[in-house]
Amino acid sequence: MAGDESPSGDEEPRRRSTDAEPALSPQAKSSLLWGLVGGLSFLVLVQGYELVADLRVGFTVKFLVALAVAVGAAGLSHVTQDRLPAPDEGE
Repeated sequence: MAGDESPSGDEEPRRRSTDAEPALSPQAKSSLLWGLVGGLSFLVLVQGYELVADLRVGFTVKFLVALAVAVGAAGLSHVTQDRLPAPDEGE
């Protein structure tokens, strides 16, 4: 059959899905995760504030400020990543 032919030596072997390059670099992934941590931490703090105080914060305000905190944390971690020593780099 035509589909059962073995590949010739001239053709490049197909890449397996495990050989694919990652969509994000480790530095970009780290920055995005720090942004996520910052945004979620802000939401936890707001929730704690609402439990202690009588003042309630609207959902839209919470979401927009958490988004701003997440973007700020991701951007700041990306900018300062090369300036800070890695934990495995000794003096």
